Amino acid sequence: MKYYYYKNDVAAARCRKPHKDCKDITINVDCGKKRDKDETVAFRAVKETNQTVQANVPVKITFEEEQFDFGNIYNNTTSTFVPRESGVYYVASSFTFSPNNNVGYRTRVDIVVNGTTVAADNDFWNLPNVLNIVHVSAVLNLQAGDLVEIFGQSTTSGTIVSDFEAISTSFEAFKVS
Repeated sequence: MKYYYYKNDVAAARCRKPHKDCKDITINVDCGKKRDKDETVAFRAVKETNQTVQANVPVKITFEEEQFDFGNIYNNTTSTFVPRESGVYYVASSFTFSPNNNVGYRTRVDIVVNGTTVAADNDFWNLPNVLNIVHVSAVLNLQAGDLVEIFGQSTTSGTIVSDFEAISTSFEAFKVS
């Protein structure tokens, strides 16, 4: 294993003797002043309004507010993510569910690509009147033009809550490679 030592590094001086070949290093950081074709492709959207869910009926979840969209890959009008180029993407979503009835219930969230569920997660809550945050994520090999959407459902009627604990109802993705 190689170890690198930096001159004037207080932490390194406490841990080891500086190596005789240590050098001063300058690190330049580009804070986005110029963007090139290799920029990160990513978006994050959150829910602005509550959404009603009927028991045992899958519903497309809407994420109306774009927090950012690098690469113009998210449409907040249709709540869809459409990659402009093929590649591997990390996709994640979560929603907060508030039941109408004082019963135990199960919630489910699905990542749907071109009409087919490709990843899903279930949560069962046996505690009545407890909010549930259900989350799903996946690393997906997507093709340019694929339609990625988020669906949710519950065994009891209730509401997908828009504003709860740091906006927990969200949809996000970024290109890995």
